[in-house]
Amino acid sequence: MATKMWAKDNEILMIKFVIGIDEAGRGPLAGPIVAAAVLNTHSLVDKKILSRAQDSKKLSAQAREDLFLPMIQNMLWAVRVFDNKFIDKYGIQKANILLVYELSRDLLKQVNGQAVVLADYVGGAERVLPQINFFKNGESQHQEIAAASIIAKVYRDKLMNSLDKSFPDYAFALHKGYGTKRHYENLKKFGPSPIHRQSFLKNYDFFKTS
Repeated sequence: MATKMWAKDNEILMIKFVIGIDEAGRGPLAGPIVAAAVLNTHSLVDKKILSRAQDSKKLSAQAREDLFLPMIQNMLWAVRVFDNKFIDKYGIQKANILLVYELSRDLLKQVNGQAVVLADYVGGAERVLPQINFFKNGESQHQEIAAASIIAKVYRDKLMNSLDKSFPDYAFALHKGYGTKRHYENLKKFGPSPIHRQSFLKNYDFFKTS
């Protein structure tokens, strides 16, 4: 998964720093969307940490946690969060694109713009963010995106674990807001909570009797 980018004239871009960006939480019925960015300076420490990075969805929760700590302790990284109200107002797509933009801006400032930015594919984003290189299944192609996916996933899981304490009827710590059978059952029993995405629930009638 070594990073190699090609210019339009097919000359390899000589890159000192690489920023990877990915998100967690596009699909859940509740909770925020979280995106993370990681800077690869090509230091020995960064190389060692990134050599273990892979798509967060392919890792167990414990494996993600084991990778998360060295990443946040040793690498330059950033996280941004948009809550369910923001998602309901602007839509998940705009929220995701804005997260990518803000994170790229934040980390590029740290290196005076001297970095290439890689991000997991977001539909339509390449038209409004042409300066960012988007890849379908990017977390499987580039270690920087994989690392960002791990940070975003673990960070969001921790948020949902915390929200579970405020809304214990919904078992958010168990399913992290995704549409599991238990989640649907709890929605039907208790109705939506303040952190549910109303725009995601509009096609469901949880109060309909069986």
